[in-house]
Amino acid sequence: METYPSKNIAITWVEKGSIARNLFLALGFAIVTALSAQIRIVIPISPVPITGQTFVVLLSGLILGSTFGAISMLMYLFIGMSGLPFFSAGVAGLAIIKSPTIGYIIGFFLAAYIIGAFATKPVLAILLGSLTIYIAGVSGLMIILNTSLSNALAIGVVPFLIGDAIKSILAMGLAFKLK
Repeated sequence: METYPSKNIAITWVEKGSIARNLFLALGFAIVTALSAQIRIVIPISPVPITGQTFVVLLSGLILGSTFGAISMLMYLFIGMSGLPFFSAGVAGLAIIKSPTIGYIIGFFLAAYIIGAFATKPVLAILLGSLTIYIAGVSGLMIILNTSLSNALAIGVVPFLIGDAIKSILAMGLAFKLK
């Protein structure tokens, strides 16, 4: 086994435990994602609220790594789709599929994987993960709302840039502290 510097963010918690422990951690991140979805600020110009979810997605990739970070976001999606009120504003079940936020939620799974895969370069990992969430979210908005790319960017990306930058900095700082 390789030795890593003590502050290397690429050392994920999952390298330190069994598969059962790692699945338990993934479930924990899925639950924290659901709780963070309830931290919700409505933006009048967007059908997508500001939530704490992206912060948790970033942490899941940095801390759990690509596989278990992605698994945690799949757990979040499937537990919510099974009927528990895991999504923003307590939305539950298959109704999420027709929600303007479905693209972002799919992006969470992809982003957690990408962030975990690039965790040795945390700034790049966060940038790629955030870009992935935005691409998936904008795609979902275009499909669900039958809107143009420029409108989807205006309502689904622009209002979130500053907040997501702050969440990114906080996630990297917390991940360094928890390692």
